[in-house]
Amino acid sequence: MVPNEVEKNSAGLAAKAFFHEFGVTSGAKIELHKDIKPGLGFGSSGASAAGVVVALNELFNLGLSRERLVPVAAQGEIASAGSAHPDNVSAALFGGFIIVQYGLELNVVKLVPPKNLRVSIAIPQLPVLERKTEKARAVLPKEVSLKLLTQNLSNASSMVAGFLLGDVDLIGRGMMDRIIEPARSPLIPGYHKVREYALNSGAAGVAISGAGPGMMAIVNSKKVDASAVAEAMRAAFKEVGVDAEAYVAKPADGVKVLEEL
Repeated sequence: MVPNEVEKNSAGLAAKAFFHEFGVTSGAKIELHKDIKPGLGFGSSGASAAGVVVALNELFNLGLSRERLVPVAAQGEIASAGSAHPDNVSAALFGGFIIVQYGLELNVVKLVPPKNLRVSIAIPQLPVLERKTEKARAVLPKEVSLKLLTQNLSNASSMVAGFLLGDVDLIGRGMMDRIIEPARSPLIPGYHKVREYALNSGAAGVAISGAGPGMMAIVNSKKVDASAVAEAMRAAFKEVGVDAEAYVAKPADGVKVLEEL
């Protein structure tokens, strides 16, 4: 259940940060409607925070850039992840494939995904843990070997190259995570079977979606039916006694301001 309290809701925290950061003294009533189920690893809290700051920017006619809104929206993630990380809010604000660069300042780079990229999704029907993202981060190793770090950097570079080249299969091959997924996979019943079934059905790559328990597969739609991959993932969960929902999605363009309905 999404809490209504400002301090416990990502949209509320993002709004509070927006008012403080930009000196807005007026109040606002926020009514949130969304079809992204919370607590499953699909950036639900980030989408809420991003949507709210864009709406407030429009409401008060501040004319702020999406880049300027990123760190403000990131404050909303404290409610679910325990820290103000900009990864999910950046993706929600800009759409496409996002690279977030940390350093003396925050930089967000957007790459346009190949048109034949599809995402097969399987959502297991498991109880949602409170502050799940924070708990999923707690199982991550505090130290990693140079070998594993090098492999992950190589794979991440391959993914970026795949987006730049429009090569879905290269993107998929770069999705092999040697650090985070091995630590989180025990939290997801049937993880290995879901991964196996997806790859055997033609997926280019498979990964835990966010902090899980949802799983996603990248599919080259010119070669493979993404619906068949999603169904195979659902069937894999079923084989280990877990009901699941299956979906197919494609990259979007980020937050949009719509006319009032």
